[in-house]
Amino acid sequence: MKSSFALFFSALILFHAFMPTTAAARDQEDLMNDLLIVNYLNNKINDRLPVTYNHLLQAGYFTMPSARMGQDGEIGIGYSYVPPYRNYNMRFQILERLEITGNYRVFHGVKDPVLSPLGFGDFSDKGANFKLAVFLPEDSDYTLPGFAIGCEDFIGTRAFHAKYAVFTKVFLEQNLEVSLGYGSGRIKGLFGGFSIMPFRKCSWKYLQQLSLAAEYDATAYHRSSREPHPKGRVKKSPINYGLKYRIFDCIDLSASYIRGDEFAFAASTFYNFGYTEGFLPKIDNALPYKAPINTEPLGPRRPEDALVSQLIFAFDQQGFDIWDIWISYNECNQKVLRIKTLNDTYRIESEVRCHLNHLLAALIPTDISEVIVVIDAEGFPIQEYHYRMDFVRQFAAQEIGPHELRILTPLTEVTCPDCSACHLFGCRRDCINFEVSPRTHTLFGSSSGKFKYSLGLNFAVNGYVWDSIYYSFMFGYTFISNMGKSSDFDRLNPSQLINVRSDVTRYYRQRGLTFDQAYLQKNWNVGRGWYAKIAGGYFEQEYGGAGAEFLFYPLNSTWAIGIEGAILKKRETTGLGFTNKIRKLDGFRPTWRYFLGSQYFVNLYYDWEAAHLDFKISAGKFLANDWGVRNEISRYFQSGLRLTLWYTVTNGHDRINGKTYYDKGIMFSVPFDIFYTCSERTRWDYGMSAWLRDVGVQAFTGKGLFELINDQRQ
Repeated sequence: MKSSFALFFSALILFHAFMPTTAAARDQEDLMNDLLIVNYLNNKINDRLPVTYNHLLQAGYFTMPSARMGQDGEIGIGYSYVPPYRNYNMRFQILERLEITGNYRVFHGVKDPVLSPLGFGDFSDKGANFKLAVFLPEDSDYTLPGFAIGCEDFIGTRAFHAKYAVFTKVFLEQNLEVSLGYGSGRIKGLFGGFSIMPFRKCSWKYLQQLSLAAEYDATAYHRSSREPHPKGRVKKSPINYGLKYRIFDCIDLSASYIRGDEFAFAASTFYNFGYTEGFLPKIDNALPYKAPINTEPLGPRRPEDALVSQLIFAFDQQGFDIWDIWISYNECNQKVLRIKTLNDTYRIESEVRCHLNHLLAALIPTDISEVIVVIDAEGFPIQEYHYRMDFVRQFAAQEIGPHELRILTPLTEVTCPDCSACHLFGCRRDCINFEVSPRTHTLFGSSSGKFKYSLGLNFAVNGYVWDSIYYSFMFGYTFISNMGKSSDFDRLNPSQLINVRSDVTRYYRQRGLTFDQAYLQKNWNVGRGWYAKIAGGYFEQEYGGAGAEFLFYPLNSTWAIGIEGAILKKRETTGLGFTNKIRKLDGFRPTWRYFLGSQYFVNLYYDWEAAHLDFKISAGKFLANDWGVRNEISRYFQSGLRLTLWYTVTNGHDRINGKTYYDKGIMFSVPFDIFYTCSERTRWDYGMSAWLRDVGVQAFTGKGLFELINDQRQ
């Protein structure tokens, strides 16, 4: 009998466990089903076929390109062994639809008639390529094919020049992409290719990233005008085929059989520096201020010195340094608190505002009607936040959100403190600040060896004199260098302009401790969007002198215009002295001229915020007495990465291989905080011209006003 009751109750319990009867249980089951459906749809919408790259690090197969693109913000480097060439490649995905690649080709087995006897090695060639996607396959969720146009080797000798247009269709269910295109130049006529990932959805993860690829190679190898290397003109078959494999979603390997004659191999790596949140989590960043909360009005229970100490401590914990605090009365006899602070932590203006919102909501006395927060940088005020405390208190009570508060407390131009204001606190700026950064000098195509480098560290000491004059001393120390035997002029195409930059290798060859920089800079906010600066001293390893700049950059404006100029002298290669002479080559014969350098420009800036692009046009006189225009376009990313391309047109008439050369190059600026556990504003800049020449040269003359101001407003 007892066993029968036990069996009955056990069955009842199982029935309730597996057959929910209540409405709440049914709702819970429906919610789980809905979440599973949403998760399935999200995965389906975001499912993308990986992009493969060719031997030049363009999105493509082996030799031919496709219409696909990498992720916006990616930077990649790679090497490919493609007989008879060894290629060193770099890729920048500057925009979602714009891919820039650079290649350094080494002609294996072909000696340079002039440079190889000097230790240069085999002949080599530099080139750059771009591809612009008119329509991406992802735009239609793979329903329609993508379409792109591109140009290979559009600068330099153009020995590998080609133009093309290509369609690419992605068949996601089959894990397949197919391309068909047409080219001219080195790529002659129709070409095509396909890539398939047959094991992409199999259970064994080590096979999921394997691709099988083949292409119809339309390269005109048989023409000596299109294929410079004699051993590269053998083409037994137009079909190239092979395997590609991706490791850790950041390393690509490729093995292929090309031209029906040779085996090729490629390896590359890439990382999305544009949208990275850093290699380390920002665990040391302060959260928006929460406690302790003290809004007690000023008086016996909360004297002014107590308010000052609370603000200084709280602002410091949030990453701000307070320099001055004033209290005054407005026209309605209401109390106004003015705080002058330095933001040395946050790169994005919205983060600055977020932290200020919470600080003021928690600490400002109830009898304060308005708070003005002045943001200072490099010794001069840039902009102000005007907070009506009625709105801030509504924000604290969660009656309005941060977006409404942003509208109600706008940024304004800097105003002067009320002459009758009571100065509650004043602090001197840091007189001494120490910084360490990488020291990197690189050259391609040196007369002695292909790649020259000088690697070390910069040790900087900077700070402020009399609270408003910025100073910077920088020392360099080289640890590894192979520039000892590099020539200070081009042995094939010596520059016939005065050597304002092409002899910089004489400075880079210095060993041990070097004195690279020592200058003073004073900046002013004149008011109503006008700014000014003067600077003087040793600006860089090669030049010192004095410079000035004026800029009109109103708040909330995407445009700015300014003028700048400098008088410069050339430094001795060692020590602190200057020289009055500069070298000018007459053919290959050196002559010497008297030199007092000058440069002056009219600058026009435009910040296209929607596309995260800014433009700069500088028109005027360059250091080698050539006149012209330097055009810059920069893409800045959420991570703080900035990529800049420039192209300069002047009347210098510099000649390389019988053609007029215009200075061009690329630069990137990387924030250090992607390697830190906290936010930080310091950066590392690196740039390189296509050729080390004297045309279109500008010397560094201190920190630019637009860059200082725009950096605080982004």
